[in-house]
Amino acid sequence: MMKTTTRYWKDQGIVLKSINFGELDRIITLFTRKKGKIQVVAKGARKVGNRFGPALDCPAISNFMFYEGRGMPILSQAEIVECYREIGKKTNQWVFANYLLFIVDRCYEQEEPDERIFEAILFYLDLSMKCDNYSVLGLKFRIDLIRFLGFLPRIRFCAVCGKRFKKIPPGWSAASGGMVCEKCSSLKDDIHYLPPEMMTLLAKVMTFSCASCLSIQLQENQFAYLDRIISEYLTFHVGKKITEWKIFLERFQEAS
Repeated sequence: MMKTTTRYWKDQGIVLKSINFGELDRIITLFTRKKGKIQVVAKGARKVGNRFGPALDCPAISNFMFYEGRGMPILSQAEIVECYREIGKKTNQWVFANYLLFIVDRCYEQEEPDERIFEAILFYLDLSMKCDNYSVLGLKFRIDLIRFLGFLPRIRFCAVCGKRFKKIPPGWSAASGGMVCEKCSSLKDDIHYLPPEMMTLLAKVMTFSCASCLSIQLQENQFAYLDRIISEYLTFHVGKKITEWKIFLERFQEAS
């Protein structure tokens, strides 16, 4: 008979989502510092006064201990590090925090470690408690995610022919990987012909720091345009629908 090996291991992580499992348990999806996205079973997590407490709430950063044997790892211990209690006091702030977790869950497969995105989650959660410009924060988080995933759009050179731009080009193509010159735009079917001011804004949010982007005053229609463009770009490259921030917020408001 083959001997089954078991082991305990530790990691720090944040809860992305959870679902009920059986009568008393929950299946928890975490994004951890060392292993990336994983799923574990939290036995007894639905019992009143269970040993995990707020460590399994969203959003919460905790130190976890897991037991790995056959099948899905078992969550053994959870010690909370930061539960972001203040976030729950403002509706839009709480929705924004859950939007970050939703995007990470959609964009990463199981056990794709990326400590940069783990740190980015902490950074944007902390920033959301100091700044209420969730629209711009959501844009910058998605752009950071695009960079970490390795398909940052080309904005200084044509994504098709590689020619350096002398002025802001008219075309944008998710499939081609960024901005497209006028000549190449005529050869593509998925081109967005953006107004020059929108192309300029898109280039700014792509290249400016988060602090600099927060100083940009976006009109509602301008943000809606950028929100859609960035989400469509992510959707194309990860192969899963990435909901726009505006739609995500509206759905929550309709459901509440």
